[in-house]
Amino acid sequence: MQNQKIQNKGFFKVLFTLALVLSCATSSFAELAGMGDSQDSAAKKNEGLKALIGFSGGNSMIADDGTIFATLRIGLDFQPLFATGVWASTIVSDVRNYNVKEKQLVNYKSFGAFIELFPIRFGDFAISVPVEIGAGVVNALENGDESFESEDYFFTGDMALHFNYRVTNMLEISIGGGYRMFAGIEENNLENMDFCTPFGELRFTVRE
Repeated sequence: MQNQKIQNKGFFKVLFTLALVLSCATSSFAELAGMGDSQDSAAKKNEGLKALIGFSGGNSMIADDGTIFATLRIGLDFQPLFATGVWASTIVSDVRNYNVKEKQLVNYKSFGAFIELFPIRFGDFAISVPVEIGAGVVNALENGDESFESEDYFFTGDMALHFNYRVTNMLEISIGGGYRMFAGIEENNLENMDFCTPFGELRFTVRE
């Protein structure tokens, strides 16, 4: 009888221990599941179709002279995979064309389409590869001219690597650089290689 009581006490202790372990395991699993749900909810919140508008500026070398360009982008963001849309760009600072006898200033305006791939994401940080193609016109200003006149038309394309950081749920800041190519420039002793250039770029994008 005494041995039976000891066995019963041991059995109840084992049951109590198992119940305690199961209770702790259940609560821990529930907490982990809740954390997973919150992470999934946050991830889903950052996914989907969104509109974007972005403004960027940077530096490049044209006709052996430094210049600043500005670009406006409007499009759709298919998060988290890619974004696509249209862009328009212009030269902010005029460039001296040293290939002509008379002093001449040149700039260009261009527009086209872009696609930006996002192969790597870490929370609010992402690495992207924007690719742009388009067309434009080279404008020239010579002595005696009152305004810039269209001189030549071209095709252009570039590829870059950007490092992006989501400051808020809507605002993203990006910094990167790449290489821009031109085709079709052949007026005023200018060639495509006078415009082909590496460039750096700082970009602000609003997504909503």
